[in-house]
Amino acid sequence: MKKRHGFTLIEVLVVISIIALLLAVLLPALGRVRQHAKKVVCAAQLRQQTLGLVCYTENYDGKVMGVGGPGKPYWFHLIAPFLGDKQYENDPQAAFNGVMQVIICPSVTERADGRSLQRGTAIRSWAFWWGGAGKSYAEGSYTINSWLQPTGYYQVETSSPEHGRYYQKFADARPDVPLFGDGMWVDAWPRSTDPPPSNSFNGDNGAIASMHRFCIARHRRAINLSYVDTHIAVVRLEELWQQYWHRGYQPRYDVVVPD
Repeated sequence: MKKRHGFTLIEVLVVISIIALLLAVLLPALGRVRQHAKKVVCAAQLRQQTLGLVCYTENYDGKVMGVGGPGKPYWFHLIAPFLGDKQYENDPQAAFNGVMQVIICPSVTERADGRSLQRGTAIRSWAFWWGGAGKSYAEGSYTINSWLQPTGYYQVETSSPEHGRYYQKFADARPDVPLFGDGMWVDAWPRSTDPPPSNSFNGDNGAIASMHRFCIARHRRAINLSYVDTHIAVVRLEELWQQYWHRGYQPRYDVVVPD
C-alpha cells in the first residue's frame, strides 16, 4: 500500500504567494471595471434628466424653468413628472428609491445629512430644502448650467452685460452648450475667469456660482456632462474651461487643476 504524502510547508507557501499575487493583479482591475460601470450608469442618468428637461421646455413655450426662490420648486422638482414620478415635486424623500436615484450619481457613496442647504463633494450628495418647498428635502449630485435659466430668483437687469450671456429659450442655445453635469451644488454660472479650485475633490465648498461647482474629481479627474443636443461626454476637469457655457463665452486652454 502506497503511503500518502501531504503538502509540504514550502508548497503551501508557494500556493498562498501565487494567490496573493493574482489578487494583487486582479483587484485593481476589478476596481477600475466597477468605476467604469458607475460612470456609464451616471451618463445614462444624465441623459434621462436631459430628456426630461427637453420635455419640460416643450410644454412651457420652449423655456427652461427659472431659478427658484425660497419656497419655490427647483429644476429637480419640475422635471420629475417627465421622468415618471409626480410625487417627487412635493415629497422628494418619498421618491428616494425612484426618481431621486436618477438625480444621484452611483459614484456618490455618502448621503447628505438632511440640513436644509448642504453642499456636496465628489462622493457626497447635496441637500436642498430652501424655505420648505415641498414636504421633504431633495438630494442630488448633478448641477444645472444656469445660463439656460434667464428668469427666477436671481434677476439680472437687461442693461447688464451679464444679461446678454443668458439663453432666453432652449432652442437659442448652440448644440454644444452644457446642460447638466456632475457637481456639488444645484446650479452654477460658470465663467472663463473662474480660477481652478484648490481641492478638486470637494470643489471648494464655499464657491458661489462658479466653475468650482462642476470641478470635482468624481470620475477620477473627470465628470460627465450632458449637452443641449442631449449627447453625453466625459470631460476632464481642465476641459471644463474649454466648454461654451454661455453667449460670448471665451474658452480657456491654460487652466491647470490641482489634484
